[in-house]
Amino acid sequence: MNSSERIQFFSSSTHRFNYIGKPITIDVETYGRVHCAILGSRGLVAQRLLQRLLNHSWLNPVAVVGSPSTVGMNLREQEWYLDEERPELPDMVVKGLVDVENLIEELHEEGVQIIFSALPDNVAELVEEKLASAGFIVISHALLHRLENHVPLVIPDVNPSHLSLLKSQDYADGKLISCSNCTVVPLALTVEPLHRNFPIESIHITTDQALSGGGRKLLAKGRMGEPISSEIPGEAESVEKELRRILGTNLHGRILPAEFSVSAKCNRVVRDHGHLARVEVKFLEEISAHEIIRVWRRYASRTQELELPSSPNKPIIFVDGKLNIDEHRWVGSDTKCPSIDSLAAMSVAVGEVEVIGNSLLYTVVADNTIRGAAGYSVLLAELLLVEGILHDSNTILESEQSRLEMSKK
Repeated sequence: MNSSERIQFFSSSTHRFNYIGKPITIDVETYGRVHCAILGSRGLVAQRLLQRLLNHSWLNPVAVVGSPSTVGMNLREQEWYLDEERPELPDMVVKGLVDVENLIEELHEEGVQIIFSALPDNVAELVEEKLASAGFIVISHALLHRLENHVPLVIPDVNPSHLSLLKSQDYADGKLISCSNCTVVPLALTVEPLHRNFPIESIHITTDQALSGGGRKLLAKGRMGEPISSEIPGEAESVEKELRRILGTNLHGRILPAEFSVSAKCNRVVRDHGHLARVEVKFLEEISAHEIIRVWRRYASRTQELELPSSPNKPIIFVDGKLNIDEHRWVGSDTKCPSIDSLAAMSVAVGEVEVIGNSLLYTVVADNTIRGAAGYSVLLAELLLVEGILHDSNTILESEQSRLEMSKK
């Protein structure tokens, strides 16, 4: 399926894929789009989520929850902070978080099943588990749950098997799933194929991270020419621990971190968008650049097999030559329009490869607010739907399987 076909599919009402070896079609005109809520209204990740969900064929944003200063405002009245033109927003009033029980009742009345949370840690700590306990599937971008034993930290095209941890959660009918640090996504995507094929001894990472990774206020500060500190407190530790957890082994519902060591040095740079990482991987045996590039080019995961709307055919794009962040954060798509193109900025670019003996040096570039955040969590929701973790998909799959079985009689 080429890029133009996938762009059309972003607003398509049907999708075919193989489920347990059988062809299945999801027809949302019959089953309806899954109702979603977004926690956050003015942040960059929250607005990216809204941008990507408005035209999504499976997911329908029916509620937006904001800070006290935005509660009661019409969504159309709020300032738009993304570089792309603001899409046609629904006539929707921003809800509040102060009365969580009332919010839960309102979200149930609107048929919400998935909640995308782009809340800061201090607020997320107060509400996310309550929402999961109320029966919602909460996909969280907050830091606080990422290393908890019962919460899967999942990148859909890297470690979907870790979703099995959901079976041991005690949130009634709800679920809580964590998204990783935005920098970890391109790192995990490019290290996973290496980890599958060659024994790794250690990884050292140096990052240059864009202003938008620190939120809209830091981005505005940088654009006004104010001084920006290069330090990102706690970032290196997060990258080190999250990468080893994501690439770890799921042993009977317990995640054993990957055995290789990881060290990181993370820097903030004065650039609006796009994270870059220079990675040094030491293997236990000698490797060649040809072998490395081959496994990257051949890499495919469960999300590629299912041809999910936000899953690029090639999640890793090798670039022969010097990487350009502004250009290569958009690799894998013919457009730079996240509101109409589900694949925009969903691949990562890798290049500048050097191999000496058992050491590999490479550079990876990705968009931090799309591939590293909003696009990532939307892809995760698509996977949950197709894998039957969402109730609607169970109905779809069971109905379609029954139909297939009846047609054979």
